[in-house]
Amino acid sequence: MPGAALLKGPWARGLPRSEAAAAVEKEKAGDAPLFSFSVLSDVHVMASDPVSQRLLRAALADHRAQRPGSKLLVLNGDLTDGTERDYTSLLKLLGDVPHAPVQATMGNHDYYGVWHTPSGGMDTTQMNPAWSSQQAVALFDRMMGYNKPYHELVVDGYRFLFLSGEAYRDVDASIGEDAYLSPAQLDWLRERLDDTGLSAAERRKPVFVFLHQPLPHTLDGTDAERGVVQHEQLRALLEEHPNVILFSGHTHWNLATTSQVKRLKFTAASSASIRQVWSAENKPETKTISQSLIVDVYPNRVVIKRREHTSKRWIQPDHVID
Repeated sequence: MPGAALLKGPWARGLPRSEAAAAVEKEKAGDAPLFSFSVLSDVHVMASDPVSQRLLRAALADHRAQRPGSKLLVLNGDLTDGTERDYTSLLKLLGDVPHAPVQATMGNHDYYGVWHTPSGGMDTTQMNPAWSSQQAVALFDRMMGYNKPYHELVVDGYRFLFLSGEAYRDVDASIGEDAYLSPAQLDWLRERLDDTGLSAAERRKPVFVFLHQPLPHTLDGTDAERGVVQHEQLRALLEEHPNVILFSGHTHWNLATTSQVKRLKFTAASSASIRQVWSAENKPETKTISQSLIVDVYPNRVVIKRREHTSKRWIQPDHVID
């Protein structure tokens, strides 16, 4: 269908394709969404890297221009390179540029303080004994204003669930660059998704879940890594809730040339990268490309729009989940 790829969801009204196409055309004609939000990942802001700061400033300005009334800006992991100086640079930048309210998750690079040497350099051959996963989580929580690295937010009656890996290689070398989800976090997620206090109508609404690392064997670029240590448990849990849309980053794969939205028993979607986009050969693109998502929420559908910020263009088609 021109301009959109339809992905059927559990709250679908059973529209035949012709009526679904009409709904898309209605949207184009000015049918306003209930609200919009943005999903950015892999901004990789470093105090010593002006390019990362320039690209994020440009992306924030582009999001503001496209959706000035956006309800939320999600930074879905790899915010920094794991140091307090990097977080300070990120927060200063966010304070300088207008944007929607921010929510964030931790990515693997937000644990990279463990590779920084006391002199301020970086050595990935040995971990800094003066730094730990616990300190990395505490730094993220303190700088972003959380009391733990996973939390819930409700926007206009829609639930947003933010997950984060809770440990890195210093705790267990086998974790590698994957997300480690504690039993407590998985139990919390199960309780939030199974919430028996919700009405039938509320339970049919889409639930937006965010985790930096994708589940393996979902989107293009997810077949080479485990991604999530507890991927079997997490996938089984999400598959019980087909109204879930899981947003991830981590792979950096190009939204324009690879498949980064896919309908499974739930929906998986990647937001590529602000700092550096990678090709299907799993290598950085040779030219500066910066990509992320804008999501428009309607009463009966969710539209995932892909944006390339350097050229300020939409990547077609949109993905409509109804």
